[in-house]
Amino acid sequence: MNHSVLRLNVREGDGTRLVVALAGAMDWHTAPQLREEGMRLLAESPHLVLDVSAVTFCDSSGLSVLVQLRRHAQDTGGSVTLTSVPAHLVRLLEISGLGRVFLADGAGHFPERGAPPEPR
Repeated sequence: MNHSVLRLNVREGDGTRLVVALAGAMDWHTAPQLREEGMRLLAESPHLVLDVSAVTFCDSSGLSVLVQLRRHAQDTGGSVTLTSVPAHLVRLLEISGLGRVFLADGAGHFPERGAPPEPR
């Protein structure tokens, strides 16, 4: 059986912020891994920047984990933001109503669209 794979690679950190590159699928199979690793990383640093440029697929389970991580971070004075968001994920975030949550804070990067997020 061919299962989804998600790789997390901590690329940089400055004490209170970690940049984590995600590669692969964020789906029902990898959601527990993403939640566990995300919570562990938030315990190390209150602010996570998730580079999702290499995310190839995301379903509702992946979106749910992003929301859970963001909520946990905010409850503890931190943040979870996305950067280098590919077009397929921008579209999913917009359709689900999460575009304003993850993209409108200035952290989202829209290379495919070339336009900044709308103001809140």
